[in-house]
Amino acid sequence: MLVDAGAGQCSVDGDLTLATAGALWRQLRSSGLLRGASSVDLSQVKESDSAGLALLIAWRASCQASGGDLVVKDLPERLSALARLTDAQAMLSA
Repeated sequence: MLVDAGAGQCSVDGDLTLATAGALWRQLRSSGLLRGASSVDLSQVKESDSAGLALLIAWRASCQASGGDLVVKDLPERLSALARLTDAQAMLSA
């Protein structure tokens, strides 16, 4: 679940997986967090997979396309390992 704290700040609480990525993307789209600068705290993510990694990469690309960026805080180890494995670390770094 996306928790919007306002001013481009948010967190994800729960899973960041194939089962949740579609709903999370719809929340992001309706919240306006796909445009401009955003910051997401992932410290409360319990499960994650490659769909979660893809969502973060797409989210960052969307923010950058509108002149901003996405800062990812507390990337879970599993997502960090997937990013290293797929050479996607640079796509998540500010």
